[in-house]
Amino acid sequence: MAASPPTEQGLSAMADRRRFLWLAGLGVFTFALLWLFYANPALSAPRLNRELLLWPVTFGLLWLYWAGYRLVARESVPLRWLVISGLLVGLLACMVPPFHSTDVFGYINRGWQQAHYGMNPYVYTVDHIPGWEHDPMITDHWVNNPSPYGFLYLLIAKGLCLLGGGDKENTLLVFKLGNLVVHGVTAFLVWLGATRVNSNASTEPGRQNRPVLALYLYLWNPLVLVHGLANGHNDMMMGLFVTLSAYFALIGSWVWILPALMAATLIKYGAVVILPFALLFLLKQRAWRAMGLGGLLAAGVFLLTGLPYLPDWSQFHLKEISRNAFVSHGSLHSLIYSVFKTVAKELVPAWNPLRELVRDVMKNVLLMLYTLFYGGLAVKRFRQSRYPVSEWIWDALLVMAVLVCLVSLKFYPWYLAMFFPLALFLPEQSWLRRFMLVLSGAQLFSITFIGQAHLLNFLIMTGLPIAWVWRRIKKSHGKAAMVPVESQSERSV
Repeated sequence: MAASPPTEQGLSAMADRRRFLWLAGLGVFTFALLWLFYANPALSAPRLNRELLLWPVTFGLLWLYWAGYRLVARESVPLRWLVISGLLVGLLACMVPPFHSTDVFGYINRGWQQAHYGMNPYVYTVDHIPGWEHDPMITDHWVNNPSPYGFLYLLIAKGLCLLGGGDKENTLLVFKLGNLVVHGVTAFLVWLGATRVNSNASTEPGRQNRPVLALYLYLWNPLVLVHGLANGHNDMMMGLFVTLSAYFALIGSWVWILPALMAATLIKYGAVVILPFALLFLLKQRAWRAMGLGGLLAAGVFLLTGLPYLPDWSQFHLKEISRNAFVSHGSLHSLIYSVFKTVAKELVPAWNPLRELVRDVMKNVLLMLYTLFYGGLAVKRFRQSRYPVSEWIWDALLVMAVLVCLVSLKFYPWYLAMFFPLALFLPEQSWLRRFMLVLSGAQLFSITFIGQAHLLNFLIMTGLPIAWVWRRIKKSHGKAAMVPVESQSERSV
């Protein structure tokens, strides 16, 4: 019996798959090109060469991400193609030498300080090591400040240095492959979590979240690939545990929410702002066992990971550690402060003595506004009769995003990896999800000269996405106002 000819729909799906393979090939080519370019100092040393390469690479990666999104959204790309190609691109990204930031060498310093010299990084700085300048494992990076990271990450850094065997190149590869494992596990959690969210879409209109699309949006995100894998930042490790806490909430394993968030906080401390909302969520669910046992497990995580460090608690350099958190760069604070300094220098020299006062006042105003926002949201949730999982995930993402993107004095693009995956548990039409996607794309311009331009970096990489989402929200509200009351009620069900 003769096979029936392919339908128009089948031909369209085949065309989409061919296009996706082309896009995957371009992604592989792009990261292979970055690998070859930065592995050759003669090519990458001149600033002009880097700018000439990075501008087309930035636009190219953003176009690939958008074009791939449109194909995957048509649901014609097989899941295995998506996973295999995404992990291949991720592996190539790992092979790119750190080209935008040397933070990963700071992580190696901290790990080696423990693994080889047995020193507590909260008590001793790297330059306390006798002859550290001659140790080939140590880079002159963050050598004179105590560790700004939590107990868990210091233990991870120590373990990765032990795996590296005392060879700097091998250790760098171990750190980056560790990030690749984190990347893969986070992608898997995003897919599983979106699958659970999507299973409720039929009963909750407007809450569609296609798992394959969510997986693609994480696995192929250019900011995650460039800063998480190529440059080896540890923020994605915190992101893994934050994502894990949301996944536990989605599947009803509530006892593990608090331990997962404690683990995230012990990577980088920013996750602490999610913990009160997690407690409020458990309180609203009347999950007393999860709250009690989960609290004990979280305390156990803190004590167990802190065991090598806490005996020296009285010698911790807490003032120096906190000072690192209040460096002003790439933030709203930095933008306003830079404008003030420019005006004081060029137009009103009499203002120069007020610079530090203005800096501190702006810091305190931002923290006060955040406290009001945070407290108002907490009170609102407390007064609600119900606090569903979807709202808790929204709140967790929102309080982290506002803190990091608007309130923190220091905002680097790779910080988004700490909470970006949470956006992919939100409905596809959610403005917060869309904002996070647009913001992650805009932050990719950090690898160009814009990233170091003190006024342009915040305006272009953060301000424009905020303006975009604000305009979209106002536009959608305008349309909603034109819909009859009955239709609006049906839409909100």
